[in-house]
Order: sequence, then structure tokens, then C-alpha cells
Amino acid sequence: MKVIKFLIVFILTLPLIDSLYAQVTIGEWRTHLPYSQAIRVTEAGDKIFCATRSGLFYYNKTDNTLNKFTRIDGLSDVEISCIDYSPDNDVLVIAYKNTNVDLIKGNEIYNLPDIKRKQITASKTINDIMFIDNNAYLSCGFGIVVINLDKMEIRDTYLIGENSSYKYVYSLAFDGQYFLAATEDGIYKADINSPNLIDYNYWMRITDIPHFDKTFNHIRYFNGNIYTNYFNEVTGVDTIFKYDQNGWSVFSKVSFNRTRSIEVRNNHLIIIIYRIIDVFDANEKKVKQFGSLRPFHGIIDIENNLWVADETEGLLLNKESSDKEVFLPNGPMTNKAMTLHFADDKLFVAAGGDSRTWQNLWNNAEVNIFDNGLWSGFTDVNYKDVISLAVDPDHSNHIFAGSWGYGLLEIQDLEVKQVYTDANSSLQNILSSGPYVRLGGIEFDSDKNLWLTNSEVSEPISVKKPDGTWKSYDFKRQISNIRIGRIMITSIDQKWVQLVGNEGLFVFDVNGTLDNENDDLYKKFNVVDVNNKIITNNIFSFAEDRNGNIWLGTDQGIVVYYNPYRVFDPGIFYGQQIIVPRNDGTGLADILLGTETVTAIAVDGANRKWVGTARAGAFLFSEDGLIQIHNFTKENSPMLSNNIQDIAIDGKTGEVFFGTDLGIVSYRSTATEPNENFTDVYVYPNPVREDYEGEIVITGLVSEVNVKITDISGNIVYETTSLGGQAIWDGRNFDGEKVSTGVYLIFCTNEDGEKTYITKLLVIN
Repeated sequence: MKVIKFLIVFILTLPLIDSLYAQVTIGEWRTHLPYSQAIRVTEAGDKIFCATRSGLFYYNKTDNTLNKFTRIDGLSDVEISCIDYSPDNDVLVIAYKNTNVDLIKGNEIYNLPDIKRKQITASKTINDIMFIDNNAYLSCGFGIVVINLDKMEIRDTYLIGENSSYKYVYSLAFDGQYFLAATEDGIYKADINSPNLIDYNYWMRITDIPHFDKTFNHIRYFNGNIYTNYFNEVTGVDTIFKYDQNGWSVFSKVSFNRTRSIEVRNNHLIIIIYRIIDVFDANEKKVKQFGSLRPFHGIIDIENNLWVADETEGLLLNKESSDKEVFLPNGPMTNKAMTLHFADDKLFVAAGGDSRTWQNLWNNAEVNIFDNGLWSGFTDVNYKDVISLAVDPDHSNHIFAGSWGYGLLEIQDLEVKQVYTDANSSLQNILSSGPYVRLGGIEFDSDKNLWLTNSEVSEPISVKKPDGTWKSYDFKRQISNIRIGRIMITSIDQKWVQLVGNEGLFVFDVNGTLDNENDDLYKKFNVVDVNNKIITNNIFSFAEDRNGNIWLGTDQGIVVYYNPYRVFDPGIFYGQQIIVPRNDGTGLADILLGTETVTAIAVDGANRKWVGTARAGAFLFSEDGLIQIHNFTKENSPMLSNNIQDIAIDGKTGEVFFGTDLGIVSYRSTATEPNENFTDVYVYPNPVREDYEGEIVITGLVSEVNVKITDISGNIVYETTSLGGQAIWDGRNFDGEKVSTGVYLIFCTNEDGEKTYITKLLVIN
């Protein structure tokens, strides 16, 4: 059994730890991406840049710090295919998986979206980057793209296939006179002095190399010789060929296996084959051999140190013959984030499968935990597709993880303690032979009973009691043998169940008597309007707000049940779509998000609604949904993707976490959970210094507090109402002017005036 338990830490200096662990301020973003899957490394002056499948970071050799470089810093995208640095032009070129390109020169980032926007039938993947003078040559899935690094623009595109057709180019080399392109059907060469390299006739295939018409995926020129890799897709054993004055021959100084990389840096040839990195000097003498778990790319820096991008371990440094240093920013294990759940001030993330179609993706069982600024987590290759989480109310290191096919995993201190299937619980198996227990949702109720939805079986609801005993329910087979999704337990102890595949909803209430089914209430119903007309039965998310209303996310926007306590009453139980008037003077109105699929809903401390969609990013709406406060998209914010899979809110700080199909990003919002009493009120910053430009936060308040700020003489300079347990002040008076230096009193009074609190704030201007 291969089980991985991890706690990723930084290998860096104390100043960086302080900067990364500092709490983000209101309005700030931060990304939470994995950095272990390193695929490319390059040296840029005193920095070593490392590209991973989810992001970019660099190690600064001058001050020994490790630094993330993300969309928050201005990058245009997330997933990276390759990077390289031109020392002559002082430009870092970043090519993304979606074929977007960023050029970084000094403190400026230039975006070139031309390839991404180009509509072509061939693959647009950017596989490699080569520099000659002031040009960058990109090896693409359709040909070669030339970027002028002086003008920061695309100069040419070479389509080198027959009759200027598309040809998949893996890599490029230059021997001082000829371009050499490793492609899907051989190696092509062209004289750099040709009058028109756009003309495919100037690109000729080399035919004297073995397998001349097969795939070659790496090529480099080193010390007068050409080194290229023949990719043997059938056997999985590649062959590196060398060209010198005697012609082509097998380069036999390396082992034969899958070749991951051929690179030339600082007068060294670096070849990675399977798990071995071999380094050769100019005389082809092997000067270093180094091993790692899954090396993908390597370089020798100017100080003759070996740097390796490893797809499992991250960025590795090898100075001596066998020593290894690991450089890895803290983050989750992968960028998969189907379910986000807060408990005990910690964020728990299930990597999951597919919540839209409820199909298995066969992702390894994985749970990531964000606690006090650090990620830790658990994974086990023996189980797959963990899509739901429940945390023990008494011990947050005790987690239950629901798998879509492998039952219930009980995890204690990041290790599997028990697995519940049909063999040892009331859960049922779909298959006639072999375990296959699909759990769509799990949640604890107020009595610490763990409720589970068991999909596609005759008794689809189970409960694990605090004493460890189990019970299942068939509810007269109203929802038997159909796909069952998430479960939500409301403040009045109703259990709302998502039915997958246009089946609508199911609600049940056992009236506090788990073993007495005679008093159980339950109902399967369509989502209809007041006229009993079906609005939609495709439900993707739901949430209960602070007033007890149930908000549904559907494929036709949002539907709200304002009277959920009446669900079991006779007659029509109907929901309402929110109608929002247009602000264009036409008198027309629209259904709130009526053209969007709403995939996630979360309610903040001020009862506002954070809403995630499948294609339009995330929204923040007022308590009633009529006012749009924010719409964060990839285009207007550091949001990683417009495809939101789940949303969770840290009620203590107001930080909102968005799980997207490309990873997790968070935003510090203005609302927090209110307290019962004024016991933990504090103001920050305090004092407010003359150079401070951010928000002043009064937090730890009770709900709906009126906040008056006065000078020492009692003159009111500002007044506001708290958002949940927090109020915000920009340090200005009613006229928009910064207040003068002095001590200010903050008077806090709840809605009925029964609870009051006074605190002080020093402002220095």
C-alpha cells in the first residue's frame, strides 16, 4: 500500500516566512497552488526560475529567499508549458498550456495572446523555446513562432509542412548556420540566411538518420555536435543520436529508457533519462550523475551547480556528487479542488471527481488542509475520487472523506484509520461483485450523527451514530437506485439532498428519532414556481442563509425557498427566482444569473451571497440578491479560472476561498461572522500611521452594529453599519478628507441598543 502523508515547508529565510504568513488585508488576493510538479528550470541572473504544472516560483541566490510569482503579481495565466530566459535581452519568456505567452523584462510584463486567440485546426501547444540574437523561437504544435524581443511582438510564423501545412514541432536547435527542428515525422533543417523561411520549400528533412521519418522530440547543438532523441512510442525505450563529422551514430554514454530532456547550459550537456540526470563537459566526459524521483528538466548554472525540475519533488539543487536540497513553496498537493469546507478555523479540501456529471475521474484519494497559513494533507493511491468531507465536531484532526466508489474513509492525523463499505456498515454496493460504494455527500448534524448519501442503491441514506452503529433508510424507495449527490442539514434539522440527472430534490426529517421510522417525514419534489410549473430540476449547489432561507444553484440561475419549514405541508411547495430590474431605463428585468449554471453558493457573516458559476466566475450579491457587489473573473481579477467548483468562507477573517478547475485562490472580503457579545473587539491597524493607505478594520463585533466614530470632542466624523462582525473605515470624514492626527472614539451599539462597546484609535497624519 502506497500512502503519502505530507507537510510541505519552506526552505528559505525568516524574512520570507514573515511576509508569506502575514494575514492578507481587506481587498487582497492570494493563490494556493501546488508547486511540487516542476517541469522546467532556467537561470536568470541571480534567480533560478522554476515552472510547475500549476505555477511559477523563483529562488533568489542573493538573499536565499523563495518567491512565488502568480496572477496576483501580474502573470496572465496559470498552467505553464515551458519557460526560458534570454540573458542577452534580459527577458523571461513564459508559455502557458493554453498557448498564452508572457514576456517579463525588468518589472514589466508584456502579454502576447496572439497564439491563444488564433483559430487553427492543429494543436497550438508550445513545447520549447530557443533564442537567437533578439528573437525567441517557439516550437509549437503547428509550426514555429518567432517573437521579436525588442518590440515585444510576434514577427513571423513558419509553417514547415508540405505546402505550408501544419507540422508538430517539439524542439529547435541552431548550429550557427542551420535551424534544426525536431518534429512528429523527422528532423527538418533550414539555412538561417534563406531569403524566406516562411516558405516551406526552404525546410528540408534530414534523411540519413535512422528512423528519419519518425518522431524526434528533443534536439540540441553542443560543442560542434547535434544531439537528438528518437521517441519510440511503441517500446517506450528511446534512442539518442549524435551527429558529428562522421555522421549520425548512437550516443551510447547514457542508458536507454524514456528520454525526458536534453539541455545545454554553461558549456555542459545535461541529459535526463527516466530517473537519472547525466552531465557531460565539452569533451563528453561525464562529470556528474544524479538521481531523483521524476526529473523532467535540468540545467547547470554559472557556478556549476545542477538544478533539476522534478515532477514529484519540486526544484532540486545538487552541488556535490550526491547531496540534494529541495526548494518548494508551501501549497496543496495538487490543484484539484472539488469540495471546500471550513471547520475549526481550518480549510479542508477534497480533490474529488466531477461534480457536474458525477463520473469517476479516478483521482487518487486526497485531502488538503490549510491551517494558520500552511498547507498539509493526505493522499492514498489505493482509493479514488474523494468528493465530500465531514470533520469531527470535537477533533478537527479526525476527518471523514466520502469517495465516489470506495466508500467512507476515516482519517485520523492524516492516516487512514478505517474504511467503511458494505462489508462493515449499512452502506450498500452498486456492483454484484467487488466493492463499489458511491457516496455523494456526508455531513454531521447537531447531535454528531454522520449522515451519508449512498448513490444508486435501494437504501440510499445512511447514518453513522456517535456510538459507531449504523442505520440505513429506503424512504419507501422514493429515491432508490438513482444518483444521489450532496446533502445539507439545515438549522431546523431538515436534510436536503441533491438528486442528480434532472431528478430535483429530496428532503427528509427523522424528528430526532433515528430508529423510529414511523414519525419520519420525507418528500421528493420538482423545483417549481408558484404556478406549479417546473423551473428546472438540474440542481448543482445549495446553501441555507442566516434567515433560514434555502438558496439553490441550478442550470438556470438561482432559486430561493423562503419557507423551507413548509416543505412537508400539503399543496404546492414552490421556489422563486430573483428578478433584478435593469438599470437602463427600459423598465425591463432579468432573472438573476438566469443564463448561468450556478455551481456554488456560500453565505457570509453579513448574509450576503457568494455565488460561483461554471463560466462567468464568482459573484457577490447583497442579502436579498438584488444588488451585485462584485463579479470576479479571470479577465478582471487574479481569479485563476471562470469555472468555479466550490466556495468556502473563513468566518473569522472574512477570507473567501474559491476552488476552481485550475486550483484555489482567495480574497479577503469585508464581512466576518458576528460574535455573541463584545468580548473580542479590536481595531487594526492601531495606531494608523501617516503612510497607511488601506482600510481600518473594527472586528469582533456582534451582528448589525451601528458604529459611530468621533473625535475626542465628541464630533462624529464617520458612521457605518457592520457587515456581520466587522466594520470598515477608510480613515476619512464625511467630506472624503483624511481625518487629522488625534485619538478617536469608536462607539458600537447593536440593533436594539442592549449591547454597547467603546474603544479608541490613534491616527497619525
